[in-house]
Parts: sequence; C-alpha cells; structure tokens
Amino acid sequence: MRFAALAALSIHDVKNRLALMAARAENRGDNETLRDALAAAGELTRLLACYKAETGLLRPDIDAFSPADLVKELVTETRPLSQLDILGDSQLAPQSWFYDESLIRMVLANALHNALRFARQRILVTARESGDWLELCVADDGPGYPPEMLANPARPAPMSEEGVGIGLYLARHVAALHENHGFRGEVSLDNAPGAVFCLKLPR
Repeated sequence: MRFAALAALSIHDVKNRLALMAARAENRGDNETLRDALAAAGELTRLLACYKAETGLLRPDIDAFSPADLVKELVTETRPLSQLDILGDSQLAPQSWFYDESLIRMVLANALHNALRFARQRILVTARESGDWLELCVADDGPGYPPEMLANPARPAPMSEEGVGIGLYLARHVAALHENHGFRGEVSLDNAPGAVFCLKLPR
C-alpha cells in the first residue's frame, strides 16, 4: 500500500476518535476540549480533501440548497464553542443555489474556526445574492489579515501553526470546482478592518 493511501486511512481513523472525544466533551460541558477536538477533526478533513484534490479525486456533488439554512446551521453549531457574539445574516440570500453543500460547509466552517481564534467580540456570517453570484462571507472584528496575504490574493498562502495555508488552498480549489457558463467560483480576502473571508459562487 502506498504511503498516501495509508495516510488517508489513518486520517479517517483519527477523525473517528476525535469525534468520540468531541461527544464526550460535549456531554460533560467541556467547551474548550470540544472546540479543540472539532478543530483538529476539521483540519484532518481538509488534509484529506487536499489529498483528493491533488490526485484528481475531489469532485463536486452539486445540487440545489438553501444558503440561508446553511448560515443558520453554521451559526448554531459554532455558538456553543465560544463566548463571542456569533451572528448570521441571510436577508439578501436567494431561496436556493446550486453547490456542493458538504464542500462549501467545510470551507465556511474553517473560516469560522479561524475567526474564533482572532475575533475580539463578534463574528458575522452572511449570505447574499449579488448579480449572478452567491456571496458567503465570514467577518470578524479581530486584527485582520496580514498585508502579505492581501497583497498577493492569488498566491498560495504559506503554512502556519494555525493551518491557515491548508484551509485557504482548499477553499480556492473548492471554489474553482463550482463552474457555470465559463465562470468559476473564487475566494476573496479583505480587512474591514477585521478579517473578511468571502466565497463567491456563480449562478
């Protein structure tokens, strides 16, 4: 068995163990351990997805979903992990949009967990229709992205202790998998002044 395939199997096993750890932490009200376990499991999920992307195995399963429901679910799942004020706004969201729900959820969940580390008081998750695009954004009131990330938005992000490189690389790959009429999804980063991560998907 090739090392990459063995590593993929090991990732699945560790993810299952982390899921059990998260369940035990939730049952005893240990939010800090719950947050760490979910973050670690998410990082492994993204690592496995990167492996699939590199080997051409990551293919989108696109169907119609509700962006408003996605925002609501992400906010509901994230609130117990922090004392921060975590809000959702989907008033301008379309009733439905076509995308791979599991991949998009994974990308936004990663953006949310990054925001949890840097936000001071508030995180806002939004979904809105802008012309022929669906914009799904996560904004926080933290220090914002470093200048080097904003200066070269198309350049692969360097790896860091927080795993930001994997998350951003995967987000851009997932966005590009959503293509329609010659338009591909894209990711944008901005400071306003806190960090604003935005995933844009074509109609």
